[in-house]
Amino acid sequence: MLSAYNQNEVLLSMMDSLVGDHVDLEPMRKAFESTRGDFAAKFTAAVQARFAQLVVPEVFIDVPEHPQELCKAELEALVRPAADLLHSNPTKRELLTTLDRIQWRQELRPAWVPRLDRHGKPRSEPGADSFDPEAPPERPLVVGALAELGDVTVLLPASDPERPELVMMPGGIGEWEVALCAILGVTGKRGPATTVPIDAEANEALIPEGRRWWAVEPAKSLRAAQDPGVASELLATSTTLGGLPVTDTTPQDHERLAIALGAAGDWRHSVRWVLDGWDPGVDAHILATARAAVAGWAGEGRSGLIVYVYGGALHGTEGLIAEPGPLHSYLLCVSRCADGTDVVDVVDRVILACPGEDWCHRDGCPVADFPEAAELLAAIVTTGDVAGVADQDGGRAGESYQRLYGAGGTDHDPDSVLDYLEMELLGAGWVELERSTWEGGLEESLLRRGDHCLIAFYDPITRQLRLADGKSQLDGMLDILADDGVLTGEDEYVTVDTSEQVVARWGTDILTAAEDHLRGRIQDLSQLSVPVQGTLLGLHPHADGALNAPESTALAKEQLTVLARVASLLGDK
Repeated sequence: MLSAYNQNEVLLSMMDSLVGDHVDLEPMRKAFESTRGDFAAKFTAAVQARFAQLVVPEVFIDVPEHPQELCKAELEALVRPAADLLHSNPTKRELLTTLDRIQWRQELRPAWVPRLDRHGKPRSEPGADSFDPEAPPERPLVVGALAELGDVTVLLPASDPERPELVMMPGGIGEWEVALCAILGVTGKRGPATTVPIDAEANEALIPEGRRWWAVEPAKSLRAAQDPGVASELLATSTTLGGLPVTDTTPQDHERLAIALGAAGDWRHSVRWVLDGWDPGVDAHILATARAAVAGWAGEGRSGLIVYVYGGALHGTEGLIAEPGPLHSYLLCVSRCADGTDVVDVVDRVILACPGEDWCHRDGCPVADFPEAAELLAAIVTTGDVAGVADQDGGRAGESYQRLYGAGGTDHDPDSVLDYLEMELLGAGWVELERSTWEGGLEESLLRRGDHCLIAFYDPITRQLRLADGKSQLDGMLDILADDGVLTGEDEYVTVDTSEQVVARWGTDILTAAEDHLRGRIQDLSQLSVPVQGTLLGLHPHADGALNAPESTALAKEQLTVLARVASLLGDK
């Protein structure tokens, strides 16, 4: 039994090892802030992060299902590398008992404890590099759509390398969406309950050196991908984005912004940014907070993205102010082309608050008066506060928030994008011939109307909808029917079996389409000789592409209807 002194010495040594002056606390802070749930969950994650730095790798072995069937030599070769204490000539019973203990301790070890194989080389375990072993794997994708901000690495749900994928158009609005959500902190492991410090010096470094009249240290610059404050300020002040000119609208030019705000879908809110800095004009301390909200919008035959950055500050002399101090508050509206594809057409911006010519990176901005949007903007701020509370809730509120707005998906099968596309097409005379889903989630639907066939694809990972001529798909269908014995004869004498049993198995529509294709009655769908494709905006860009959020269905229907109408699929035959 330890004396009181020795027991306290042990505890104080433990404390010094965990949080002493020599300890890098950044991994603990990140783990605490990124973990959802109550204080206990966050504190546990922080302690685990520190222990992950201290623990040493252990040897892990793969235990066979029936180890008793191994001979003694095989058992000893398996057990000895992982055994703590094993004498030189153990019996088979001792080896089996030791193996049971090894298996038991391996099962109890958390995933973050590093592992070695029997040869002393690091081995990877599912979830070993994550505090959440049930988290879905992620696939990095480098997006360069916004050259003014630099490359942005986004994380998409991982997929099978053999899985067919509809890629996003380079530089298109789909890439804009994933990049903006990632760079502003809307997506990722940290939600709106998290507070992230942004670098005041890096923000100051954006101000041209000739206008920084106060004495400063050499500028400390950061890339936009490294700091959401830098990213936001570049979005607020750059004269071009994605190579397109940014129009700073006047009160007379607010029409597009008003349409976008009124037609916005589900708003997703970023982490809260905090900037601890100073105002050189009056030599006063200033603490600013801000966050971004991003939504897709679709209405009046147009669609796009909208970003709202807002916040407030505590100024050392002016007190509490409803502007984010050294940061800008603004609306950024990105409109895609009227044909519904991913080509970006127009970029509009409304500056709602500017830090002034002494701090603004472009020597002051024209601040717009936009009273007609005040009510809508106030609602976004309010829901952002609620999102922050719900995000950190470990109970039903947190589950509801993640189900509706997060990347975790839902516990039921929502209607798919192709379900709603087919509803629109069936009303225009199209008939479904076949519906299938590839392993990995790529969905496709083959439809016919008169002498034409259409193939529609939806990729839930990249949120791409593609419409193409479906005539070539019938060739594959004929091969399947031939393998099933439905087609008989050779060359021009091939016929389709329409017996009662075959009709029951395949359906009249498919058999009729096969017969018409054999006889050359199916014509090319000329307007889709070049397939059309577009991103369904406003869905969670790093989730499973399902219609989970409250406004997602209406938003998706508006966008897919435009794409189908432009492709002349909804008019007369």
